[in-house]
Amino acid sequence: MNVLNRITVFLGVFIVGGYLAYHHVLSDEQRADVAAAQEELKKAMEEISDAVMPLVSKGTPTKAQERAAAEANRARTAQQWEAIGY
Repeated sequence: MNVLNRITVFLGVFIVGGYLAYHHVLSDEQRADVAAAQEELKKAMEEISDAVMPLVSKGTPTKAQERAAAEANRARTAQQWEAIGY
């Protein structure tokens, strides 16, 4: 069995095992903890990306700027819908 096949089998077993453990072994409280840890990891990665982005590409908006623009757009859309009676 070559290395690529071994890696594929290992990843398949790891993914299936993780799925089964998540759905059948963890309690609801533990699943909430996993979700919270996942959200913290996502925020940390976005902070790192925001710190590195100005150094790598000039003029590209950061994730924080994109989120702020999206929130402003949602607020404008809500105002427009409210103005027409919805």
